[in-house]
Amino acid sequence: MGSEAVSVRTAALAAGLLIAQQIAVKVVRDGFYLSQFPVSTLPVAVSAGAVLSLAAVVLLSRGMSRVAPARLLAWMLWSSAALLVAEWAVSLAAPRLAAAVLYGHVAVLGTTAVSGFWAMVNEAFDPHAARRAMGRIGTGASIGGVLGAALTWRASALVPTTSLLLGVAALVALCALSVRRLAPSAPGAPRAPEEGAVADRGSAGRIFAEVPYLRSLAAIVALCALLEALLDYTLSAAAVARFGRGEALVGFFAAFQTSTGVLALLVQAALVRWSLARLGLAWTLAVHPIGVAALAAATAAVPRLGTIAILRGAETVLRHSVFRSAYELLYTPLPPRWKRPTKPLVDVGSDRVGTIAGGLITAAVLAAMGPRTPVVLVALAMASALAMAAIALRFHRAYVTALVASLRAGSIALEQEEVQDATTRRTMDDLDRKDQAAAVPAPPPTAALPSAPAASPARHPADELRSGDPARIRAVLAHEALDPGLVAVALPLLRRDELFGDLVPALRRAAPACTGQLVDALLDDRVDPVVRRRIPRVLASVTTQRAVDGLCAGLECDRLDVRYRSAQALVRLRKRGGTKIASEAMFAVAAREIGLLAGRGARLEHVFAVLSLALDGEPIDLAFRALQGHDPALRGTALEYLDHVLPPMIRGALWPMLGADSGVDLAARRSVDEVREELSRSSWRFSEGRARGSAAG
Repeated sequence: MGSEAVSVRTAALAAGLLIAQQIAVKVVRDGFYLSQFPVSTLPVAVSAGAVLSLAAVVLLSRGMSRVAPARLLAWMLWSSAALLVAEWAVSLAAPRLAAAVLYGHVAVLGTTAVSGFWAMVNEAFDPHAARRAMGRIGTGASIGGVLGAALTWRASALVPTTSLLLGVAALVALCALSVRRLAPSAPGAPRAPEEGAVADRGSAGRIFAEVPYLRSLAAIVALCALLEALLDYTLSAAAVARFGRGEALVGFFAAFQTSTGVLALLVQAALVRWSLARLGLAWTLAVHPIGVAALAAATAAVPRLGTIAILRGAETVLRHSVFRSAYELLYTPLPPRWKRPTKPLVDVGSDRVGTIAGGLITAAVLAAMGPRTPVVLVALAMASALAMAAIALRFHRAYVTALVASLRAGSIALEQEEVQDATTRRTMDDLDRKDQAAAVPAPPPTAALPSAPAASPARHPADELRSGDPARIRAVLAHEALDPGLVAVALPLLRRDELFGDLVPALRRAAPACTGQLVDALLDDRVDPVVRRRIPRVLASVTTQRAVDGLCAGLECDRLDVRYRSAQALVRLRKRGGTKIASEAMFAVAAREIGLLAGRGARLEHVFAVLSLALDGEPIDLAFRALQGHDPALRGTALEYLDHVLPPMIRGALWPMLGADSGVDLAARRSVDEVREELSRSSWRFSEGRARGSAAG
């Protein structure tokens, strides 16, 4: 069980070593190649390398269907290390041949090794663990990139370029050893493809052809690769013109990679979460192309090494931070049966297509424009960035549409605590309100809210609230302190979705002085059901025993939605502390809920929320999440904990709903403290996910 944390650390180390060797070998490759060949041959080399990489990805896809990703990746890394040693030996007699072979070798094994690594990670962790582990593994990869570039920068001043190949080979060998350590820690054999998953290449192609959303993703990836290829050549040409050939050129590329790696890590840590929470997915995705387009316009006026390096560096930093974070979240609406077969086509295939196009365009511009090539390439890069921005901003509507469809169809399941971006959170909130409103018949709007005459300056706030005009109602809610009389008038407006966001804060401000009114409305069967189930959201801000007692009474209501919202509000109040909730009363509520909801597993969350009010809340929450996952060992720990803490009456009624045996083998029974500790240690990802969700909100 504790081995999962070890697996995460090992995976983070492997990711760091993998990206470190990838950055280091790219720096050596670029410096070595440009020291042996004219920069004018670079577009052809880039295009040829992309073609080889595209073919390698197809072979990798076929190989992964027959061989475990960990074994395949280890084989690729050991082969890469052997090739690096061989290329060093060849460079002693035929440096041009060694440089050409190195370029093709990195093109083939560089991208495919990274793709194989993430495939291995997906098999080494169950879906819930993978979601929590990605942050640490990604941080390890970012740190590895910085260290790889920094070490190469330092070494380039001490040893010849060709000798660096041996150092990179040693780094690749270390990466292969770390991958070997990770493979046995996977919690079980590779998972079988899910039912309905696409198994053949033709099916993946059909999904890609039939889903416009995927084609938009492919287009933005291809444009990003095209942009990168254009700027890459522009920077390489300017660097060769300034530094010539040799160790100084390698040092420049190493310094460039180190600087951009550090900046990308800082931007990732400082700005990405804020951008996702405030700007949403589409605008976060568009930050990269908009920033590049603005800098490209300035660089076209003064195309020198300094300005070109700033442009290329900004593109790299933004691509590896804000763009990558938003791009990966765009896959959220896609069900796994679509995502798994098509993501490699988008991530790698589209990238290679864009790189090939960039190489061919660069070669054509170089042949036609001569000395004006840098200006033209920067202008083309600006045009590509603007096209990217246009596609990125269109993703808002497409993403929301796809997300709503997938949530309603049940093809994906998201927890609010796991959502990092504002777009998804707003969509889920809107969907929740609409679905709740659809559960009860709407009252006749004209009878309840008659049109009012034009407001006069002396009109009473209660009349404004009764007017039915959203603008006049919002004006009262924003500027008037709601006294008890106004609360009575405002409560019926809770059923109106367009006013919900304004009413709740206003009612929360008034709630401490009118808790009794709110509780009476919550418990009154004559009040609109939508209003009743929304009142607990207001009471959740009132940290008084009177509010707690009222919400506990709400758990006795005959409507499930009111009971559910009351339990959620009590959970939030209990976390704030200072309230008393009778455990025996909560056990009685839980027993009744289990009897009412037998066979309706989708409502188990409510049962466990009530149990968390009677017991230690965090372990109960962790146990519920573990029971919803696919890790048999973690599920067993959760059942063992529940067996310790639940009264026999509750346990006997709950066990069939969990699909568990009537009892747990207690021959080697551990103490409750030992089990709680094991559950918390094995389920660190759940609590960490909630903390991230709270920070993002």
